[in-house]
Amino acid sequence: MQVAISVFKILLHVSRPNTLILGNIPGTPIFRNLNQYKEALRISSFLILAVESPMYFANSTYLQERILRWVLEEEERIEANKEDSLKCIILDMTAVTAIDTSGIGTLCELRKMLEKRSLKVVLANPVGNVMEKLHQAKILDSFGVKGVYLTVAEAVTDISSSWIAQP
Repeated sequence: MQVAISVFKILLHVSRPNTLILGNIPGTPIFRNLNQYKEALRISSFLILAVESPMYFANSTYLQERILRWVLEEEERIEANKEDSLKCIILDMTAVTAIDTSGIGTLCELRKMLEKRSLKVVLANPVGNVMEKLHQAKILDSFGVKGVYLTVAEAVTDISSSWIAQP
């Protein structure tokens, strides 16, 4: 019985991986889960999401739907609090250890869907094998030069400064 429960938990985690909203720990370049770190703060105009699982055929549809739901919830939260509008989604891919063609397709589709809504989408820290597969699939070309960053902090700083520089 314990083996069956363990297998079920593994399948559930693979098909429904954690996605988290990240906030900045004030005075640092560190971004952490808003639910775990009460001192972490949202960054105005940004939705920073961490994906904590490989992106496979088994979870790519769920991930796309979950990310789109996070975006809608954030837009509603911003509207209710009369804050600046949402402008950029940062996907922190530090914990994404592998990606297949379904995962790559999901990233492409998400970028297209969100950019149609005038939302910029960037990736932060896609690691080793993931970066190689994104490069081979030529998805990085569609994200552009300013579409992939080494850290979330680098992305926030660079994108924020480009908004300030615009007349």
